[in-house]
Amino acid sequence: MDYDAYVPDSSRWAKSGLAYRVLGHDAATYYQYAIYVAEGLGKNSFNALRGIKDWRTDDQNGEQNDLPALSKGKLKDFFYIRNLYGNIEDVFNRPVYSSPEDWIDVAIREPESERGYFSKLVTTPQSRRCLNLGSYNYLGFGGLNTHCTPLVAKSVMDYPVTSAGSAAELGYNPLIKEVEETTAKYVGKEAAVVVGMGFATNSTVIPAICGKGDLIISDALNHNSIVEGARLSGAKVRAFKHNCVGDLELILQDAVAGKQRYNKILVIIEGIYSMEGELCCLPEIVEVCKLYGAYVWLDEAHSIGAVGPTGRGVCEELGVDPKDVDIMMGTFTKSFGAAGGYVASDYETVARIRQYAAGCTDACSMPPAVCTQILSSLRVISGEDGTDIGAKKLRQLRENSKFFREGLEALGLEVLGHHPSPVMPVMLYQPYKIGDFSRLAFNRKLAVVVVGAPATPVNYPRIRFCVSAAHSREDLADALAAISDIADELSIKFKVAPPNAWFPGSIHDKEEKEKQLSIKRVAKARAARSAALDSGSKLASGTNRARFAPLHSVGEPLGDDIGPPRSSTGPIDAYKLSGVTEKHPKWNQYKVMLSSSDVLGLTDDPVMKEACAATVEKLGLGSCSPRGFYGTFPPHMDLERTIADFLGVQEAVMYSYGACTVSSVIPALGHRSDVAVVDRGVGYGVLAGLRLSKMDVRWYNHCDAADCARVFAQLETEDGVHSARLARPGRRRWLITEGCFQGTGRLAPLPDLVALKDKHHARMIMDESVSFGAMGASGRGLTEHFGVNPKCIDVISASLENAGASVGGFCAGDTGVVAYQRLMGAGYVFSASLPPYLATAAAHAIRRVSAEPRLVERAQASAAALRDAAVSGRIPGFTTDADPGSPIVPLRLAVGASVVDENASLADVAARARRRGIGVCVARVNPLVPPDNRPPRALRCFGSAAHSREDLADAFQVLAEESAKVLPSHALSAGVDASPGAKNKARLGADPGSMVMNPPGQVPPKSGGYGSPKNAPGAKINLDGTISLNKDSVRRDIFAKGDEAKASAGKRNGLHNRSASWSVNSMNGNPDNAPEMFEALSPVKESPMANGSASIGAPRRLFSDHDSPQSLSVPLLVVLLYWHNIFRRYILNQIDITTHMVPRWLARIGLHPTESRGPVRFFYCAAGYIGSRNFHSMALPLLVWTYDCGFTRLVMVFYCMTSGVGCLLKGALATNTSSSRPANSSLGSLMPHRVHAWPSVAGCNATALPFLILRWRHGDVWLWDMEEPKAVAREYAAAFAYMFAISLARMGNGDSPANVQGGVVVGAIMLRVLLPHIDWCIGGLEASTVFTAQGFALVGMVLAAILLFPMPLNARGEILYASSTCYRRMWRTFFYMLFFAAGSVWREGPGTRGIELPTTPAGWAGVLAAKFVVGHVISQFSVWAISYVAQLFVECWLRAYVKYFKPWSVGEHRRGKKGGEEEGESKTYGTTHMRLVAITVVELAQDITGALVTAHGVPRLFDTLRPYTSLRI
Repeated sequence: MDYDAYVPDSSRWAKSGLAYRVLGHDAATYYQYAIYVAEGLGKNSFNALRGIKDWRTDDQNGEQNDLPALSKGKLKDFFYIRNLYGNIEDVFNRPVYSSPEDWIDVAIREPESERGYFSKLVTTPQSRRCLNLGSYNYLGFGGLNTHCTPLVAKSVMDYPVTSAGSAAELGYNPLIKEVEETTAKYVGKEAAVVVGMGFATNSTVIPAICGKGDLIISDALNHNSIVEGARLSGAKVRAFKHNCVGDLELILQDAVAGKQRYNKILVIIEGIYSMEGELCCLPEIVEVCKLYGAYVWLDEAHSIGAVGPTGRGVCEELGVDPKDVDIMMGTFTKSFGAAGGYVASDYETVARIRQYAAGCTDACSMPPAVCTQILSSLRVISGEDGTDIGAKKLRQLRENSKFFREGLEALGLEVLGHHPSPVMPVMLYQPYKIGDFSRLAFNRKLAVVVVGAPATPVNYPRIRFCVSAAHSREDLADALAAISDIADELSIKFKVAPPNAWFPGSIHDKEEKEKQLSIKRVAKARAARSAALDSGSKLASGTNRARFAPLHSVGEPLGDDIGPPRSSTGPIDAYKLSGVTEKHPKWNQYKVMLSSSDVLGLTDDPVMKEACAATVEKLGLGSCSPRGFYGTFPPHMDLERTIADFLGVQEAVMYSYGACTVSSVIPALGHRSDVAVVDRGVGYGVLAGLRLSKMDVRWYNHCDAADCARVFAQLETEDGVHSARLARPGRRRWLITEGCFQGTGRLAPLPDLVALKDKHHARMIMDESVSFGAMGASGRGLTEHFGVNPKCIDVISASLENAGASVGGFCAGDTGVVAYQRLMGAGYVFSASLPPYLATAAAHAIRRVSAEPRLVERAQASAAALRDAAVSGRIPGFTTDADPGSPIVPLRLAVGASVVDENASLADVAARARRRGIGVCVARVNPLVPPDNRPPRALRCFGSAAHSREDLADAFQVLAEESAKVLPSHALSAGVDASPGAKNKARLGADPGSMVMNPPGQVPPKSGGYGSPKNAPGAKINLDGTISLNKDSVRRDIFAKGDEAKASAGKRNGLHNRSASWSVNSMNGNPDNAPEMFEALSPVKESPMANGSASIGAPRRLFSDHDSPQSLSVPLLVVLLYWHNIFRRYILNQIDITTHMVPRWLARIGLHPTESRGPVRFFYCAAGYIGSRNFHSMALPLLVWTYDCGFTRLVMVFYCMTSGVGCLLKGALATNTSSSRPANSSLGSLMPHRVHAWPSVAGCNATALPFLILRWRHGDVWLWDMEEPKAVAREYAAAFAYMFAISLARMGNGDSPANVQGGVVVGAIMLRVLLPHIDWCIGGLEASTVFTAQGFALVGMVLAAILLFPMPLNARGEILYASSTCYRRMWRTFFYMLFFAAGSVWREGPGTRGIELPTTPAGWAGVLAAKFVVGHVISQFSVWAISYVAQLFVECWLRAYVKYFKPWSVGEHRRGKKGGEEEGESKTYGTTHMRLVAITVVELAQDITGALVTAHGVPRLFDTLRPYTSLRI
């Protein structure tokens, strides 16, 4: 965008920024939003006409597989993204090329293409130096500074990049301990615990101290991280009016004295509200909470280090003793220029948080360099460095905040908040001013943050200024002068030029009203205080708090190697201060690290650390901003490109914390109306995402594809092809799994799951946190391991804290999947971005994997050795469930090794091994994980490229010796059990580990077994109850593979797959050559089944199904099939030739449908619509209603006849590739989709209809005998041009030139057949009865077409999707034609009254418009009403069938079968066919109603209205 020449949108007359002076703020805002929406719709329509896709919502995988739209359930969000966000996208996510200091280099972005609107923005090397007024770098410790940067760079080189473990396991180190102790001392609490991400500090810690039975009272304007944490806790959540102590007290009174009793009450508030700039009413809130015994959680993300004489936050600023605040939370991303957050409280509460918070148990601990940044900045702020630099910074920040706030107010701007908040929001109100202000500020070298919906209410967009101690007074004065000029230009000095006082909308007016209401609430609460306290005191003796449970009372005490549960010093001391620090004498050393997630051994790699140190020296450590607000740096963009290229997907988006990645992805994409099919073994992140999304969750057994198929079958009985519903299902389906499960080491059966999700039209989310970078020949994860195309997975999510040797995570997939998360992914939008040096580390690790595949091979070899040692008995008493190829190998006690306390025994073995130099620990499973999803207790063991053979041998020996000392004798002598991994190997029929070396593109054999012998490959159930090998099924599978191979070869050669469904390409082209092979594959003999077991001595049958002929034919059919194949081959050869030739010709003359621009694209869109069924369904009825005569009715009948015959021929000549997308039979009925086959129906109608009408107008005389031959010639030329335009449009829509040519020929032939019999046909339509020769001929032709419709089959004996669709369209068209003809006969024509037509253009326009609107409204309403009634009737009938008749019908002859799978099978038995019958009934009702209303009802209505209207205008 050319910012220098930018003219504000709000300065244009239609979008006037002064409209608020007349309409008030609310009306002016909604007025601009109306224009905003209209402009967005217009721009998108223009893009559509030019063939430009909306890249933000592009869902290529969903479109190809006919999946429900990503926007389902989120239409409001997608509407905003498509039509509103594109106008202001350039003001968000601006990359920054410099460190986040007081001045920053903001990158300039340009549109990727000049075509159309809303083009994707591309970052250029150019930048503009701007004053940073949008960063959270309050004290100036972010970016490069002499106090922190040298120490951080040294820390990067001295310590590993990350700890490669959680703080609850072996990721706790002395630096983290020092940070916690220093922080607790600084804020004035007993103890503190740190989390690696500020957002996660709230979202993962709140569920650790609150749960079901508790009450959380949250401020209405609390941050999203608090909202997410409260929702995850399971506690009851109530919101009180923002900063209204009276409303809070009323809620507390209801909680204390009401009917419902709570375990404890937690009130959550923020110190400074970032979107309002207000300080909380902390003294009053603390006083009220003390009265009613509620605990107080204070979020000081924006206040710690920013307010208070010594920077200790709002407690110090407002004079509140920290002891009166039960929990103090804060982040290090703002004033400290680092990353992460802390929670400070008493010892007991902190100990509970360590055990229950997912940020401690399921995420990588805080990296050493981040700890160094925090400690160095804290020392400066508190003065422990021996200087007064910290005090000066705090004083400078306070003075700068006061100066800037007073300056903004003096300009007449509407400023929110209180002094001394460094956050100063300024109101904009109108939406166009969002982009205008940011662009004009950028022109004046100011980097500002503008905020709109959904972060703020839709009518209250605003600017958010953030002031830093690093700003000089001169820079701020210059900024105020520039802001004044912009405010004048945009008319936002609302204090100088206020809005119309008669209309509402000012936020200050709203705040004044809220203050008055707050005073009333306070008075009401005080009046009821005594009664509420008396009621509460009766519940328990002593103070009110005595009746509430302690703050740390969640769940049961834990007794494992993490330490005593009721002491906060216990867990700290019990954490083995380890990490991957073998070369650092300050930290404890381990000879072998088994529990480190550093799979590739890169966290201590010197090359990686040098790259990270270089990034720190250039950009500093912290980003100090979210990605959308000047928190995007070159390492972030580089990492996202690297991940997308590495996985081979369109795009990737990076999250700043691994534990919040998948838990943000799932709720961003899912909706409460969706249903999720989920593996029971998923971890805490997936469970949190499911809880936040509120989807209907259906569990299937761990890594069991057959059970997953059972769940999907159950869904089909509810809303799919086996249900009693006829309409498209209202629920999207998601299949959610992990690639490699961290709890068990099992591998998801990916080929089976992909087949299931395709079959049932579900979307798939796979978390590859463990498998990414560690599985597959080149580390591309489970997809490469199994040879599955990554594009088959809709959403791939993973943490970068394992093989990535960093912190954070990512989500990869189609552009629409990624672009949506940049606006709606909570962990992306509401969190500060990842420190740039950690993005550098992750990108380096991925490039190392690509350049050095041996790293992956060594890690896989290490994991294989671990697994072999476990299953072979080298470690007595232990085994593993891990599958071959898994990078994680949990060691659990073998089956039969019953001990008194399994966890204590594992912890004892681990502690003894650590004392001997083996870094291993008990796998920490978050206690909040439900028991059904909790993996067995085990030792955490990862394979690693850092392990040598000697290291592993030493580790195995130590573990064997220590287990022999700890475990009882019967446990040591327990045999190695057949682990589920081994069973899975047998089920798959191949070793998954061997698939690592599969050649590219080779797909390993898929597993079978989908729940019943009937559905299992190669098995069938005979009518008499015997089970035998289904040779036909095996034959079909073999030939299907041949067809698939041939289809793929055809696609590679750029040709149509012309023979995929007609020739058999296996067994040397002859399926009959393989009977010996089938016999060899048939070890199972027929065995009569009775009551689930084989009956011995059952009489042998004299005849079997094998004696029956496989097919039956007659000579006539043989001849017809022979000529059909010859003609079909000729047509398909013509398709191949013309498909390659015609597009080149069109490109040469500038008429190529995709390469052309502007008018050509508009021509294709317009011509395509004119030739479509939708246009004819609108235009032909209007023709009948306007010219009410027999000929116009014949035109309608002839149109139906040509369309039906065209569908008949298309179906007969269809192939597997004729349909651009498969018919989605699971969505209720055969949903309409495009079919490209010979001939084109549009081509038939383009020839037949215009020339039929011309023949009617001018008769059958020769041209030179007509009165006006030139006029007639022009009309015929127009008809030829119409035919040519429709033909070009069809080719642009995907039809081959041969198909269009065939349509023109077929239409001409049908027209030539009709012309000699026009009078005879019209006579039939004007007859007085339907029992005429014409009527019987029409019925006969329809019945012949329906009964003799040729139906091509594919190699599996199934009707082609394209053919079945053509058949459905044909009989629906023919039935419409029959009843339209019947309605025409039953209608009493105009007769002697004649047809009254207007004589002026205005009259024509009025008549056509009136008849079009009235006729189609009546017709559509009638069809809808009858269809609705018919659907209700057949659904009631179908429910009765499913509930009563079907169980009775299938119960008699299956009474002896076993329950399990037969019970699931009986639910679907016969339902599919009955649903098709029901759907057919509804569709017939629609067609019959539409035909009769069009031919009879609407014309009769117009006859009735004719005496009351004058048509002669």
